[in-house]
Amino acid sequence: MLLSYMKNLNGVSEMGQTALNTFEMPATILDQHRNEVALAFRIEADNSRVLYALSMPEYIEAWLQAPDSEELQFVFNPVTQEAFRIDLYRADVLQASIDSACRVVNANQVRYSWKTTSPTGRTETVVDMRLRRSSGGCILGLKHSGFKSTVESAWCNKMWHQSLERLGRLMRKT
Repeated sequence: MLLSYMKNLNGVSEMGQTALNTFEMPATILDQHRNEVALAFRIEADNSRVLYALSMPEYIEAWLQAPDSEELQFVFNPVTQEAFRIDLYRADVLQASIDSACRVVNANQVRYSWKTTSPTGRTETVVDMRLRRSSGGCILGLKHSGFKSTVESAWCNKMWHQSLERLGRLMRKT
């Protein structure tokens, strides 16, 4: 269940600020940088199971998805135990590639370096995910920052929203 869509064009909602403060992510950062994605999501699973699903490329492949999958083919390739590559195709033409390295920071935090390469250039961003125990599972706080444009952040916002909903469904089934 998505707890809140924390970033909007006018800044952070009151609910978003509360959720961000809960994850010790200062809400003022979002006010300064409009091209960020921040979400909080309840998952009905133990922290350790969710952390594993967030940190292992072969499991990331099961829940991470492109927001416009009807138009865009999302090809996921695990590279190493800590890295993966996503190639995005439209009509069999490569549109962009995302190279990501995953690092477990501690028992409740995972960080991805996220490098997107397209014909228009290269963007290096950071995805920070933190888990907090709650009754019946955990709450995943996600912040994706460093975008050059609102188009990039909007696309990733949609991708993360759909992907985390999928992760929640997968965690509930097992």
